[in-house]
Amino acid sequence: MMVSYVIAKYIRLSLDDAVSDSMSIENQRLLLDEYILNLGIDDAEVIERVDNGYTGANFERPGIQELLELVRLGKVNCVIVKDFSRFGRDSIEVGYFIERVFPLFGVRFISVSDGFDSSESEDFTGGMEMAFKFLIHEQYSKDLSKKIGSAWRERALRGEAVSKNCVLGYMLDEKRRMVIDEPAAETVKMVFTLAAQGHSLMEIGKRLYAEKRATPGEYKAKTENPACHWRIFSIRAILLNEQYTGTYIAGKVRNTSVGGKQEQVPESEWIRIPEHHAPIVTRELFDKASAVVIRKSQTKRKREIGTYQRYGNPAHPLKRKTFCACCGHIMKINSTANPKFYCDFTRTAPDKPCHHLRIDAKKLSDTLYDILSEQTQAICEADNIKDCSGNADKHKEVSELDRQLYNLNDEKHTLYERLMLEEITAETYRSEKAGIEIQIKRLAQVKDALGKEAEKASFEKQAANERLRMAEMISEADTLTQELADMFIERVSVLPDMTIEVVWKHTDYISKATA
Repeated sequence: MMVSYVIAKYIRLSLDDAVSDSMSIENQRLLLDEYILNLGIDDAEVIERVDNGYTGANFERPGIQELLELVRLGKVNCVIVKDFSRFGRDSIEVGYFIERVFPLFGVRFISVSDGFDSSESEDFTGGMEMAFKFLIHEQYSKDLSKKIGSAWRERALRGEAVSKNCVLGYMLDEKRRMVIDEPAAETVKMVFTLAAQGHSLMEIGKRLYAEKRATPGEYKAKTENPACHWRIFSIRAILLNEQYTGTYIAGKVRNTSVGGKQEQVPESEWIRIPEHHAPIVTRELFDKASAVVIRKSQTKRKREIGTYQRYGNPAHPLKRKTFCACCGHIMKINSTANPKFYCDFTRTAPDKPCHHLRIDAKKLSDTLYDILSEQTQAICEADNIKDCSGNADKHKEVSELDRQLYNLNDEKHTLYERLMLEEITAETYRSEKAGIEIQIKRLAQVKDALGKEAEKASFEKQAANERLRMAEMISEADTLTQELADMFIERVSVLPDMTIEVVWKHTDYISKATA
């Protein structure tokens, strides 16, 4: 049996709403289900889309995008939400969907708490009523955010605001208390011990890889066959985390607005509670290990003119486009006089083929520019930028055929008039009419063939002109610019033998140039 009516429930819960029972996903679902039941629509199919932990400030949410795609495909008849703010917090955007998009696709929109049903408000234009409702929701959200922030801080001051995602080495017990996770704690102790003995972060990473100790992400995900590729920043974060001494730390970041971004809080304002939980390392070991890390990093920072200060964060047209062909990760670029792309992912894995894989950034860009230049020369010398006269002749032939077809149709009409005036017999009419229709059919076929040829020639001309425009852009540049890289290059993969594989964007240009 085909479903004739589809109702789509949309539920959204942001991080700020998470502690409010009235906003919970389950309560929103119960409210919507009860309302749908009272609609009394028989044989309706009910579907649901949920965005959990997403802000309503924009529509970059997977659930809402899926819902809008179903609307576009005509697979939804009714959209129902708890209130306007669940659908979105931007009154202009929400108004656009309610007044323009949904009516265009014949979709009914219902906001339960606002008492709004588009089927009963055909002349609805937003106005003061909708703006006032959004103002109420916005003030409620701000007030709720402040209350949540105050409640969280009170819990943090008591040492109760413990995240379920504990740092490596700890886990939560049934009473949400931080307790030592022994297998992971052994890895943490090893990191501190090696650092206190003077080993570098790179040496520690290699040791962890050699002993096949899972990274924090792999351990939490319970990865069956972890890669154990420790990143330097992960090791450094462990060595500088005071929580391993038993000190509770909270309040490192704070929200700048409702559903907005977060900002770092000065260390002097962090919440610290000593002896909050069992320590994994002693204060003495922590101070010794962290001092080694800080001392080694300060050596570079205290130079009068350090490497990073001299060269900064190098901008390069192939940045974020260059990948390691072995592990598939984006290759980073270092800050030196002669910057190089290098594979950072396997720096601590000596047995991997891409360990210490690096390629000169300038040579890489020059190589790709040379390839484009060679293609440009081939385009300029061999591309079929054809004369338009042949195409113009085809258009003239089509015009002449149109004239002949017009005359033949006119002859057929005249022949019919002569039959009606009894100037010719029916037999003569049928005979001459058949002959005219044969000519019409033949000329129509010729016209169709010529039209296709003219259309093909026109398309090839446009494509050739576009290739010529690209060739001129490359010729005018002295090197691989960001504009050229974005236009022509999708991805560059570097192999251990320094072979490169390029995924081009304009395959038509490449094939024409290399043909």
